Amino acid sequence: MPPAIRKQPSRTSLPQPSTSSTSGNPSSSSSRREDALNDFQSRRLARFLEDLERTNPTDIPATSFIPSTTTPSTPNASSTTPVAQIGTTGKKKQSSNVRKILYGKKSLKDWLDELPQSPPNPYLTSQSPVPHTPPRKICSSCGYLGAYKCGRCAEWSCDRVCLEIHERDGGCGIGG
Repeated sequence: MPPAIRKQPSRTSLPQPSTSSTSGNPSSSSSRREDALNDFQSRRLARFLEDLERTNPTDIPATSFIPSTTTPSTPNASSTTPVAQIGTTGKKKQSSNVRKILYGKKSLKDWLDELPQSPPNPYLTSQSPVPHTPPRKICSSCGYLGAYKCGRCAEWSCDRVCLEIHERDGGCGIGG
């Protein structure tokens, strides 16, 4: 006798909330707070990486790829002076090697996109060994040893004055 066919839930139906969880549970609110903090920190890290990628000095201006399309104004000028064929801008034409180098420059995101997807990206899955010393708690405002932790972004401050400066000047991405 063939096994019974089980019907799979449809992909368009929304999952039903479970009735076992209660909204007044204090552990669920603290886990939501931790999830929100972790989400905020990961978005902040992603924003820093995007800023680094955006300010990458290897970016090439688009004007370096536009070929010179100027033509001589009179037919006699083209036959008498070969300089008019170069262009009136006075710039030298790019050689093929220079164009190849300029076109070949890629950002880190482009290199990562070209990696094969079958094994996971080593850039995303690499882990360093556990350090033998604890992480340093350095003040985000002045660089001294930190004693207070920001409740929003988990950065350290050495005293209440630096913590207030951190919150006032938008050190955790919220003020400002």
